[in-house]
Formats: sequence, C-alpha cells, structure tokens
Amino acid sequence: MVEKHLLEFLEKLQFLISRNINIEHYGIEKIKRICGVDVAYKGNIGFSVAVSMDVSTEEYQYKSYSGEVSFPYIPGFLFMREAPIMMKAIEGLECDLLLVDGHGLAHPRKSGIATVIGVLLDFPTIGVAKSRLAGELITEGDIVYVYLGGQKVGVKFGRFFYSPGNKVDLQDCIDLGRRGYPKVLKIADMLTKKLKKE
Repeated sequence: MVEKHLLEFLEKLQFLISRNINIEHYGIEKIKRICGVDVAYKGNIGFSVAVSMDVSTEEYQYKSYSGEVSFPYIPGFLFMREAPIMMKAIEGLECDLLLVDGHGLAHPRKSGIATVIGVLLDFPTIGVAKSRLAGELITEGDIVYVYLGGQKVGVKFGRFFYSPGNKVDLQDCIDLGRRGYPKVLKIADMLTKKLKKE
C-alpha cells in the first residue's frame, strides 16, 4: 500500500518532467543502433535487459541488471517500479534511439516511463506499450491516433501503442509503428524471461 501523499508527490514530479519534454523530429531512418529495454519479475526481483541492435545487420549486444523492486504496480506510476533498474541496464550501451516497454506522452500526466527515462537521460525515447493507459482512439485516414485533452499523443498499430518519450515526435512513432513490432523489444522480452528462469 502506497501512501496518498507519496502518490500526490509523484504526480507533481511527473507534471514537472512533462514540462521538460523536447518534442522534435528525430528521423528514424538515420538510426544506426536502436535499443530496447524491458523488465520481467520473479517475486519481488526485477530482471531488466537492455538490447542494442545494429539496424543494418541485426547483430545485437545486451546488458542486464537485476534488483529488488519494492514499489507496487500502480497504473500511471510504472516509472517508480521499473525506471531505476531499466536505467541501470542501459548504462554504457551504444544507442541512437531507446524504445521502452511502456508509454511516453500517452499517459494521464503526459509522463509515462519512456518520457521519464528520456528526460532524465536527455535522450531520444519512444514508448511502445501493449495496452492503452489514457486517451481515446480516433482513426484518421489509415492511422489510429491516441487523443488526450484534444492533443495527439500516440498512435496504435496492430495491438501496440507508440508514443513519443523525449526528443522525437509523432511522425517518428508512425514511421516506427509501420515497420511492425520492433525486433529489439522482442529480443529484450525473450532475454528478460530467460534471465528470470535462470
């Protein structure tokens, strides 16, 4: 059980982070190395794996980090549970763009885990999530957008939701989503599950 005053404090922190987001076009076609990070759990131990993949050859390297996770899963506050161990796994990896298993702007306070990590590291990030956390879906042409407060904050391709974290824009999310679910995240997911079993 998390005290109400702590959640109120974390909400203020998220609003502060959301005011420091830099939304700008990155251009995913120029990426040489793309990274993905994911977490799996065994009891209260979190296993985080960050994968760095060469876009042209698909050769990859990875780093892992495991540690005790004491903060419970509360929708909208995933960053408190997973960001600390994700950021430890990312350390030292060569990377142009980081894909985070979670949301970016498509979050009630426009401050999902991809945004928090992107702002804290001052790095280009995109959130790729398996379910919608906030906003409504509106189809325009061949694209399903996530609208929140009258603003486009993400896109849906297949069953996945893509939203800007930091130093990217919605077009980057569209370009990424059109390529299908990112292989680097599939590898990260596979490796976290493998690590958890070991």
